[in-house]
Amino acid sequence: MKKVLSSLCYLSIFAIIGLGCSSTTEGETVVTEEGATITKSNVDVSMSEWDVNVDPNYKMGKHIKPGELTLTLTNEGNLEHNLVLLNNNIHEDLPLSQDGSMADESQLDILGKIEGIQPGETAELVINDLPAGTYAFICNTAGHYEQGMVYKFIAR
Repeated sequence: MKKVLSSLCYLSIFAIIGLGCSSTTEGETVVTEEGATITKSNVDVSMSEWDVNVDPNYKMGKHIKPGELTLTLTNEGNLEHNLVLLNNNIHEDLPLSQDGSMADESQLDILGKIEGIQPGETAELVINDLPAGTYAFICNTAGHYEQGMVYKFIAR
């Protein structure tokens, strides 16, 4: 009996460790009218002054599947915000504009952008065929990138 309980205890510990270390993948596979299979992922992004919150939270080990990605940006702050999706995970030490207030977009590999939205507004960016990889987005309103308004995520 002790061996059975001991074995169950060890199995429980391994299961908890395994769950804590595993990652999950977000996305819904759908079939189009043409018969093609695509994966659609939706990511909700909310921004307020100097904060970026993402649901699902990919920093907790979740990933999206390659395919169609819809980013929905909600401005929950008091200042204008935007979203610039970069075609790589490089988001530190980006080249800055001449006045140093924002990242120099002419030197970035940009997949898409949500232009500035006002407090309380929501906007969407749809990327039709996001390949597997690591990506980042920034808020490139003057001063916001420098305040750390960046986020990195993985598609796999």
